[in-house]
Amino acid sequence: MTEKKMTQVQALEIAVAEIGNDEAREILAGMLEKRKAPRKPRVNKAAIEFAEMVAEFLAGAEEPLTNGEIATALSDGAEKGEDGYVSFQKVAAAIRRLEGEGRVVRHPGEKAKDKATFSVA
Repeated sequence: MTEKKMTQVQALEIAVAEIGNDEAREILAGMLEKRKAPRKPRVNKAAIEFAEMVAEFLAGAEEPLTNGEIATALSDGAEKGEDGYVSFQKVAAAIRRLEGEGRVVRHPGEKAKDKATFSVA
């Protein structure tokens, strides 16, 4: 069985306890406090804006659409590798975000192999 590796916090705690120099101890204690401080979660503004664009597009759609159909429509004829191309994976991530917010409804296909379609809630 492999042993767990030492974390940076553990290493700093040991260094603070063992070091004799007061100035170095203060510096290491400051580093330790920074490592222990809780982090603020990052917000992906571009993903939120894209999800809003997908929601607006779905609001204007007459019938439920698949990820691929949404991606093709939003790409506006751009091919893979060109500016303006939107992948179906990017659309799927936006759909998941919108589903979590309760703004989009998933309609499963009639058969298991049929693709799911999406519409505004």
